[in-house]
Amino acid sequence: MMKPLLFLLSFLMVSLAEAQLYIPSGAVIKVTAPDMLIVDGDLQNNVSLDYLTIGGGTAQSISGTGTITNLKLNKTSGITATITGGMQTVTGTLELTSGTLAAGGYLTLQSTATGTARVSSHAGGTGQVTGEVNVERYIDVNSRAKQWRILGFPYSNNMTVGSIQGFSIDYTSGTRSVMFYNEGGDDGLYGAANNVRNAGYQSFTGSSETLAAGKGVMAWIYGNSGGTASSSGTMSGSLTVSSKGVLNESGSAVSMPVFHTAARAKHGWNLLSNPFASSIDWNSGAITKTGINNAIYRWHPQLAGWTSYNESTGSHAGVDNIIESGGAFFVEASTDNPILTIGQGAKTTTATGYVHFGRAPRLSGMPGEQAPANKLRLAGIRMSATGQGNTFADEAYLDLSKSDATSGFDGQYDAVSMGRSSGAGIAVKDDKQQVYSLQFDRTIREDGVEKRYYPLKVTTPAKGETTLEFWTEGDWNALNSVSLIDQKDGRTIPMKGGRLSYAFNLDELKSENRFLLAINHVKLSPDGLTSPFDVKLLGNPVTTPTMDLIITHPTAAAARWMLLNAAGQQVGSGAFAKDVPGVQHRVSAPGMNATGNYILKVYMDNGEEKIVRVIKN
Repeated sequence: MMKPLLFLLSFLMVSLAEAQLYIPSGAVIKVTAPDMLIVDGDLQNNVSLDYLTIGGGTAQSISGTGTITNLKLNKTSGITATITGGMQTVTGTLELTSGTLAAGGYLTLQSTATGTARVSSHAGGTGQVTGEVNVERYIDVNSRAKQWRILGFPYSNNMTVGSIQGFSIDYTSGTRSVMFYNEGGDDGLYGAANNVRNAGYQSFTGSSETLAAGKGVMAWIYGNSGGTASSSGTMSGSLTVSSKGVLNESGSAVSMPVFHTAARAKHGWNLLSNPFASSIDWNSGAITKTGINNAIYRWHPQLAGWTSYNESTGSHAGVDNIIESGGAFFVEASTDNPILTIGQGAKTTTATGYVHFGRAPRLSGMPGEQAPANKLRLAGIRMSATGQGNTFADEAYLDLSKSDATSGFDGQYDAVSMGRSSGAGIAVKDDKQQVYSLQFDRTIREDGVEKRYYPLKVTTPAKGETTLEFWTEGDWNALNSVSLIDQKDGRTIPMKGGRLSYAFNLDELKSENRFLLAINHVKLSPDGLTSPFDVKLLGNPVTTPTMDLIITHPTAAAARWMLLNAAGQQVGSGAFAKDVPGVQHRVSAPGMNATGNYILKVYMDNGEEKIVRVIKN
């Protein structure tokens, strides 16, 4: 029969081999370093321990209700330690060095406002956990609006949605509050346009329905077990989401359930769970991506919109490569039979600098914890929009540091804009009307000389005062000037000192042609701003007879144009509207119906002309 023992262990290595250890409630246990207390025999723990190592070459049982900050499993390979009852709660790190820990539902990985427990990385065939484990995810929602959040669960088994505890779930038609995403049901409706939900989102209609392993959910967090599913109001307090399942802790890489439906446009979106009870690093070499675009997309409740990250930078300042334990994320598959595997080496103790749960619960004393470092050299412009409906600014990022990037969508670098449900929004557009939260284009060939023009899409839920801000980041060459062109008001605002702010009244809910972000459009000089005569075709080659031109001149206005085919025959001509306040002009030449090379001549009202070569595909 086990007898109560009272231990005060400090600066002493203690190994209890093949003995039974009973630690009663109220005992004083001070273990100040790893492997100071190694238990090889049966253990009944009812107190809090900073460090505990389970070791030895014989099977053992663990019982009692206790708390362990850092638990290490270091038994002989093939030998099992079994938790037989009570509940052992880990608040820091579970380290699986060797042997098997049979949890049996009696092990909890705790998450609170001060920290979230994690399982450290380990090799396959060494340490492992079997049986169900309780996993928590603390969410700070105190006095915050009732909001959507994307949640993930780190299990190898399917689970019923009703087994998710900690917040109310509504299964009533019209107010159903938890959804998964069915890639095959995608209907191509993206963003917050007209508040129409993409058909890929499918609601759970009952507590017994199954959430597949590896899948994330979109959950409307409106209260704890006594909350109500109203669509407005604030939360009265924080909550902890808890669930139970078999962890992905065999040591092997996890194959994620990623799909791409063939023969249907715009499919390939998958809402996935972080597969581990640990933060993971999206940049890790332990992640294999085949037929997967590099960007991940995550919903941020305070933004009420999507953030994106592409292995280089985020769409919003601070968005980084760290996905928290309990989090979920969207990826876009670009080909049939996509592959995404996440290995143990993707786990990290690095703390995210941008938290999608509302605050950063982690252990400040976690070994090796550090802030994420961006080791990739970038040269770009970050932009933000603030206006009606939400004071939290939306952001987008344009980068000109990659020599192999293009002005179109590059799966290696770019992220499309997914929109937001409240507040002003901003995105970069290309000549195919695609909108981006991250847009990477090729480097400037001649700094200070080559001109670039990037149309912006600005949205707002209500008309009124809006502010756009721009600032340079990374290794931006100061020779390349940055300007904002407001084509409606006929203004060009240059960036000075690396920042630009422009407040205006937005009199429409969606403005896609008013603003241009211009590179080297103007040159700063002691005499002020100068702008040489230049004509730029937005998108060349073109696919239709309609062309958008950027025409700049320091004094003259655009007067007329003429289009010639390769044989020198005129196939179109016209006059530019005199009441156009900006620099962007649209011309249409129906005679340009054959593919090939054309010459566009632009004439100014002072007699100057400029020739642009046009390729029609």
